[in-house]
Amino acid sequence: MSRHSLLLRFSVVAGALLGLVSASSHVSAADALLPVKIAVIPTLDAGPLLLAKEKGIFAKHGLDASINAGGTGATIIPTVLSGQFGIGYANVVSDLEAIDAGLPLLLVHATYAHPSDPKHDPYRVYVAPNSRIRDAKALAQANIGTSSVRNIAEWTTRKSLENLGVTDFSKLRWTKVTGDDAYATVKNGTLDAVWLPQPTGAAAVAQGLVPILSANSGSLPGAVGGYFITSKAYASQNGEVLRRFNAAIDEANRYATDHPQEGKDAVVRALRFDRKLVDAADLNEYPNDPGLAKLKVIANDLLRYGLIRKLPDVEQIFWHPN
Repeated sequence: MSRHSLLLRFSVVAGALLGLVSASSHVSAADALLPVKIAVIPTLDAGPLLLAKEKGIFAKHGLDASINAGGTGATIIPTVLSGQFGIGYANVVSDLEAIDAGLPLLLVHATYAHPSDPKHDPYRVYVAPNSRIRDAKALAQANIGTSSVRNIAEWTTRKSLENLGVTDFSKLRWTKVTGDDAYATVKNGTLDAVWLPQPTGAAAVAQGLVPILSANSGSLPGAVGGYFITSKAYASQNGEVLRRFNAAIDEANRYATDHPQEGKDAVVRALRFDRKLVDAADLNEYPNDPGLAKLKVIANDLLRYGLIRKLPDVEQIFWHPN
């Protein structure tokens, strides 16, 4: 199996590794740590969360956190709603689609935000070096691969193309693709392009693909692209856990912002990613502001694109302490 297969097929191993590690305590024996099980998408955006575990930030804030890495936001949401995990991570489109479907989900804390510099954007669309697509605008007539259709790849790509002046998306198609197929199908011409986060984007470049569109900075710079989430049932019974979690992630996001290489190192250790690929990858930003104004913009875009049916009240879809 190639190193790229190993990179993209790690979730079971990573989940097991993280689940076996217990939090080291920075509180006295008399103070009980509250247990919390957290599910996270295995990308570089997991860095702050992993640092919170490694650096004792969770324990400092009174939490015994166990972390499972694997899947996508769309697959993590059901595990949160079922109670398998108290807290999960999903991208903003998965979150809003779930809430639009009437699922009892609450947003807890921002995970990452879009950078403003297209030269240092971790989420990009890639084409083959000999592709007929030489200009990003031509993606509006392309068949683009992504790990999850009708999701964040569609929003960031279409929004970016709209910002470039594109108005006709009638020929734009999306195809689900995973693993080494994400590279091979573009190289052999089966797909025109592929949308990838990091470090799979760095792996694509190592395979010879070429970035043609910076999707995060090109769509809505500064927008929060993902949130930690919980179920309304869990929130009603575990407000203190969520309060401590928010405080811990506030600290972890600040730490990861100040020590970006340590975040990359944590991902390499925990998720067994290829060191060279991780070091070559760009990072998103790690905000503590929930980004309500731009969340409203995203919701309006999703309504226009037919990804949700009605606009949410963004003030009401967040967990708030009593």
